[in-house]
This record gives sequence, structure tokens and C-alpha cells, in this order.
Amino acid sequence: MYNNHVKVEGETGLVRDNNSGAILNVNHSELENARKRKALRRQQNEDINNLKTEVSDIKKMLIQIIEKLDG
Repeated sequence: MYNNHVKVEGETGLVRDNNSGAILNVNHSELENARKRKALRRQQNEDINNLKTEVSDIKKMLIQIIEKLDG
């Protein structure tokens, strides 16, 4: 599978691609965990952005209510 790769000395799960010189992580459980962490961060950012939008909408509504009460 990794015919064109050399193990990185002192590191398990890492190989160097002989063509590009890139270091590749071949530890599948680490890769899956990294994907899960990335998906969680993405979801958290989306949740935060949704909350920001909702708070902004609430502020606008409160301003409208105050303007109607004062008007």
C-alpha cells in the first residue's frame, strides 16, 4: 500500500512520500479522531453564528418595541 513511502524515524503512524517529500499520517484512528474534532468545531462555529444572528434579531425587535412605546 505504501510502496513509495518511507517510515519517519522515531514516529509511529507517519511516513514520508518519496515523490513529494510530504509527511503523511497513516494512523487511521488518529485521522478519524481529527475529522471528528474538525466536524465538532465546525458545528460549534455554526451554533455560535446562529446565536449571534438570533441575539441581533432580538435587539432589533427590542429597539422597535421601545420606539413604539416612546412614539
